[in-house]
Amino acid sequence: MEERKTPPSRRQFLRLGIVLPLGGLAGCLDTTGTGDPPEEGLDLRDSPVPDELEDCVSIDGIERRREGLNAKEDVDYQFHPEYTGESGHIEMCANCTFFCPGTGLEPVGACTEVEGGVRSQDWCALWQPWEGVADAERSGARHH
Repeated sequence: MEERKTPPSRRQFLRLGIVLPLGGLAGCLDTTGTGDPPEEGLDLRDSPVPDELEDCVSIDGIERRREGLNAKEDVDYQFHPEYTGESGHIEMCANCTFFCPGTGLEPVGACTEVEGGVRSQDWCALWQPWEGVADAERSGARHH
């Protein structure tokens, strides 16, 4: 007698609908707990400042100097935002007064105070809110 296969039950179908996407996301998550990007894939931790940003002006008009910049280790630089900042904002380079955003599709920007390239979603202990951060958060606007 031929064995007849039954279609998956609704419960099995729902489990697959939840488990498979979560399994795919697992590779994107920081499982080390360090906040550092994963070793494989795009690693921008040691990226140099893009040439066009060597002499940039920050989103609040602060000129970047080439000498006397702080090392990332000296300013507690981390590769993720600070979610528990005392400012009441999600603190990250993108909303810091010292940030010079990358141009076009360039994921690496610069900082007027920290050496090397920085990413908009990173953070350091020198973080200060850019003048428009409260207004932008209230309106939901994004600055570039």
